[in-house]
Amino acid sequence: MKKLLFTGTALALLMATAGCDKDTLVEDPRSVLVPGFFGTPDGIQAGLVGVYSGLRNITADQGGSNFMSQGTDEFMRGFGASDGFEDYNAGQMSSTNGTATNLWNAFYGNINTANGVLQYAGTVQGLAPATVNQIVAETKVLRAWNYFYLVQSFGDVPLMLKFVDTPTKDITRAPLAEVYNAIITDLNDALSPTTGISNTAAQPGRVTRATALHLLAKVHLTRATTTARASDDYAKAAQFAEELIRDASGKYNKGLETDPAQVFAEGNENGREVLMNVQFNADPVFTGISDNGAGGAGQNQTNFLFRVRYDLLPNMARSVQYGRPFGRLGSTPYLLDSYKLASETTPRQWRTTDTRYAKWFSTLWLVNGIGGNGGTAFNPRAVVGDTAAWYAGRELTAAEQTRINNRPNGRYVVGTPSTYTTNFSPYINKYDDATRAAVNNSSDRPLIFYRLSETYLIAAEANMYLGNTARAVDQINVIRRRAAAPGRTAQMEITSSQLNIDFILDERTRELCGEFTRWYDLVRTGKLVERVQRSVPAYVGSKPAPIPGSTDQYGSNAAVNIRPFHVLRPIPQQEIDRTSGKITQNPGYN
Repeated sequence: MKKLLFTGTALALLMATAGCDKDTLVEDPRSVLVPGFFGTPDGIQAGLVGVYSGLRNITADQGGSNFMSQGTDEFMRGFGASDGFEDYNAGQMSSTNGTATNLWNAFYGNINTANGVLQYAGTVQGLAPATVNQIVAETKVLRAWNYFYLVQSFGDVPLMLKFVDTPTKDITRAPLAEVYNAIITDLNDALSPTTGISNTAAQPGRVTRATALHLLAKVHLTRATTTARASDDYAKAAQFAEELIRDASGKYNKGLETDPAQVFAEGNENGREVLMNVQFNADPVFTGISDNGAGGAGQNQTNFLFRVRYDLLPNMARSVQYGRPFGRLGSTPYLLDSYKLASETTPRQWRTTDTRYAKWFSTLWLVNGIGGNGGTAFNPRAVVGDTAAWYAGRELTAAEQTRINNRPNGRYVVGTPSTYTTNFSPYINKYDDATRAAVNNSSDRPLIFYRLSETYLIAAEANMYLGNTARAVDQINVIRRRAAAPGRTAQMEITSSQLNIDFILDERTRELCGEFTRWYDLVRTGKLVERVQRSVPAYVGSKPAPIPGSTDQYGSNAAVNIRPFHVLRPIPQQEIDRTSGKITQNPGYN
């Protein structure tokens, strides 16, 4: 029996044989897969779970998060070292970029495993045809997902739809249109009424018909702005998104949470709004948890990546509750200000109508380390559990600051927009994990990747382009009403006169910030360069910080460095070399 040896785009040896139980996908890693194994009941199921397993190496560690979220109007350079995507650093964003290379390998590793499942599924004996059909349908959704992120990231990419079990260098980049056609074919096959995917998941983490509809709508919306566009892309994006919205409750047991705070509540990662997630748990073999949080295979590091240096504040110490600051993604002023409404005419009203800011951002820290970081000198009366720092989101009056300074328990640090810095500013708490065993442990929470709220925004954008303005406004208002403070629903609703692509992009920020879609959204809409240049503040080496008398750096060189060719990521040099130049580099990169 021939063992698999993958080279070039066919990639590396995969792992993963697997089974499943009623609660989760269970992995039993193997070092190699062999063609004959795919044709067995255990093998076809193991191959499918192997593709699921591969999602963890693309999405949740710092490489995947940086790749999908950095270099946008939402996030700028954090305090931690990174990959160059955050400020379009030419020295790092090259053909030898490690993150781009690792993700390319991970995408094609998943694809080749999926190809093995699909190629050998027809030979499997001992499984009910319905079970085989379900495995094939799930595998096609996952193969389409991997190709979708490949083609958005790199443009023309090799289109490999057959299982590769021998080394080859005869690989070239397929035109964009061919790749999109293959993605759409896989998703349409998965949605077949006779042999298609299940409406609901047999175990948490498995993709369903709802996942496929959402992804297919997103694919059509994205293809509509490329050179591969079809005349009916917007119509189909609206069609598939609205089918999902219409049948969400009755057919798929899905629906919007009534409160934005519940969407990312710890323990609700498989909730009714979630259409796709990537499974993690507390098993260190399954999840790759490590006490040093160093970024090993399979780790969910999203609980670290947005977090800034609360542990440098007076009377504060690093804790499991507040997490490990990794500082890869710093909030831009645009992101923090996007929750202000025009009707909020005074600073004290800012961000009080749209509740998503208060529920999805951390702005308050309570004393947990008396005397730490000069705490005794700053406030000798500090009490554990009292306020240590508050990032106000507005400038304070002298009278307000005096009242804070004269509190019985002493003063606390106040951060305002003029003193926000790289180390000290509000940050997203969607992925917080307060139940880890140790402060430096990565998260064991499943990672939410697609939500039904985005389906509404996809439908709205497609309908806007189709001229169905009233329908688009209604779909956006569903999401905005859900986010309204009590009694302020009317202030959150928009009218047709407000609808344009910039408003939709702003609404996507308010709803989906940090959810692995922003860079792709800005590329898709042709707004990447414009918005980065407009929204990311220039780097300064020293400015006043929230702690009185201290300074810190702030901003990024993204607006200076970004170029039009940055709508694609660099092709890994290893692929160019392994194919003797048949795979070519994207323009602008060396």
